[in-house]
Parts: sequence; C-alpha cells; structure tokens
Amino acid sequence: MAVHSVAVVNSDLLQQRILGDAIERLGFKLVLNAPTARLSPELVENTRADVWLVTVQDDDELCADSFDQLLSGDVPVLVGMDAAPDNKCTTFLRWEKKLLTKLRDLTDTPAPAAEVSQVPWERKSHPPIELPEELAGLNRQVPIAIFVLGASLGGPEAVKEFLDALPAGLPVAFVYAQHIDERFEQALCQAVGRHSAYQLNNAENAATLSCGDVLIAPVATRFDLVGLDRISVLDQPWDGPYGPSIDGVIDVVYNHAQRRFGCILFSGMGSDGSEGISAMPEGTQIWAQSPAGCGNASMPESAINTGRVTYIGDSYQLAGRLTEHLKEIWKEDYERKPDHQCG
Repeated sequence: MAVHSVAVVNSDLLQQRILGDAIERLGFKLVLNAPTARLSPELVENTRADVWLVTVQDDDELCADSFDQLLSGDVPVLVGMDAAPDNKCTTFLRWEKKLLTKLRDLTDTPAPAAEVSQVPWERKSHPPIELPEELAGLNRQVPIAIFVLGASLGGPEAVKEFLDALPAGLPVAFVYAQHIDERFEQALCQAVGRHSAYQLNNAENAATLSCGDVLIAPVATRFDLVGLDRISVLDQPWDGPYGPSIDGVIDVVYNHAQRRFGCILFSGMGSDGSEGISAMPEGTQIWAQSPAGCGNASMPESAINTGRVTYIGDSYQLAGRLTEHLKEIWKEDYERKPDHQCG
C-alpha cells in the first residue's frame, strides 16, 4: 500500500515536533515541517505532498501569494487543526485520533497501520443528492431561501463538504460568515468553492445575491442586503472581537430575508452566532453541524445549548435536509402561485 505524504507549516517549534512525530507514528510520510515564514511559491511548487497541514497565527509573516497558490492547487489543505496537546496529556489520544481521521479523509484512502484504536467517524461513501423534480428547470434568479453559514476553526472543510454535496439548481443563496484572517478572504473562494456547483463571491457593492450564489461576508467591514437582494458594503467595522461577526451577519440577513431566512452553524471555536439565533422567532430554520465530527465543537455546541437548533447532522446530512426543505417550501408557498416562478 502506498504511503501518503504530509507537509506541515507551523511557526511553533514544539507544535512542529509533536505534529511530525504523530504523522509518522500514524503511518504517513512527513516530507516538510517548516515555519510559516518559509512558505514561498518555490517551496509550494517543489514539495510533493498528498496533503498540507497549515496553521497560521495572527503575528505570522506569511506570503499571501504562496498561500493563495497552495489553496488553489489540487492538493488538499487542512487549515485550522486544533493545536496539539502535550503527548503526556490525557487529551492527546483524542487529538491524535482526530488527526488520523482528517488525514484519512483528505487522502481518500485508509491509512496504513497506526497505533490508534477505535478510530471514530469512519469515512462513509454517500450517494449523490438528487435535485427534486419539483425544483428542476425553475431558472429562477430570486432565491426562495437565504441561509447563513457560520463557521470558525475547522469551518472551511465542513462548509466545503456541505456545498459539494448539494445538487446544482437549488433555488437558494448563502451568506458565508467565516472567522478568518483578512489576508485570506480572497483565497477562501477558491479553497471552499473549487468543486462546488455553487458560486462563491467576495462582497461587491451593488452586486445581487442570486440563486446559486455564496456571498463571503467581508471580514473587516459590515454589509447590508437591500431591495431585491442587493449587497451594500458599509464603511463600518463589525462589533465584537471577530470579523465577520456571525451574530451580526445573522441580524443583517434575517432583517432582510425574514421568512426566507435560515442558518447553519458549523465547526468553530467560541459562541459567536448563539446570541443571534437566540433572538429568532420560534420555528426559524436553525441547524448545526454534529459536534462529534467538528474540528472544534464549541460553536455548534453553544448553539445547541440555546435550545433554538431544530436540526443536527454532518455536512452531508445537512445538505440533504436543505434539499428537502427547499422542496417543501416550493410545494407549500410557490407551486400554487405561478406568478412567483419567473422571479
């Protein structure tokens, strides 16, 4: 069986050592273990790896072009893996199991024999989700639902899996609020949208949010939705310590979309989003990624603890639920009203 190779970029020397030891103990080949400052277009080009593990700190000196090149390539990149605990810590085995699961998923093959038992969350082969015949051929511009996708640490991978699972042609639009360094805002479109039937776009003033669009909520400044789903970029910072504020994005989208509003909270650290969903009316579609499969479970767990979450599932299950939900909306609210069908 071929041994898959892993490249690590992490500025913390202790983390480099722990990651390197764990990767090799799990049966993978470590081909690079370098600080963030060494990441260059030449290094990306010359490193033959099956998967990259990249951790970026706020004060890292990072070449944005190199990171863009990495994210836009064909090799999978895991950004935001939890920091490794000391290997004598009681939580180390759980962290190492999670690392093994991520590496197996990203290389799309069972790992070589590894010193880890009872590995959770085995990768499943899912059948493609079919577009319901009720929604086929609608050719709509105006979405019948606008869903906020909120995420932080571990979010890009989960959101990508969700979008990749969706069938093309659903009459829905998304606003994706991802806690991320502003330097990577442009690259997020390529990293998450590479294989999706849905179009990821950075915010542009006066652009229209249409069916099939995924708007990346701007990191540094607030935005609004006005009129017929038009985007208005504001010269105002987000409230709170993170950008974008998921609570703030929820408020903006709900105030505009009202009955069309929905929200899904994915992997992330902290409780951003919980305050926003707590203010929603009963019956609002508020879903969360199952904590068991999250890179970091605190964000969906905080949401679930509010008592407002109405559905919990993994990325594939969430995609299937959304497909069924849109079919239900269409049958109940639009199918009997022909004047809506050309919207």
